[in-house]
Amino acid sequence: MARRLLPGFLVFAALLSDLSGNHGAALPLVFLAIPASFALALDCYGDSLEARCGGLRPVSAGISVFLLVLSAALRSPAVVGGVPQLAVSALVLTLLLYVAICVAALMPRQAQVRVTAP
Repeated sequence: MARRLLPGFLVFAALLSDLSGNHGAALPLVFLAIPASFALALDCYGDSLEARCGGLRPVSAGISVFLLVLSAALRSPAVVGGVPQLAVSALVLTLLLYVAICVAALMPRQAQVRVTAP
């Protein structure tokens, strides 16, 4: 369960660091969130292969990995003049995707009813 929550906490901490103006602390948090979010994406993909969830959860986890890499690339130290707004927006979108993944994981999967002909 911790590996499902860790990427969300890291992204939330990076977002709080960005909003407080401490962009130097947000960059390592984003770098730490990338492998954690990749592990979450693999975990969601494994769940979909075992038919414990639909295909939307691994897709949204993969999109969140892409958004984190985009945010890290945009806030690279080579960029002079602060953090672009798109980097912060990518963190917000990533956090929203993680909330959706957590809500979907908490909801019970509906049992499939199979009708067989006699």
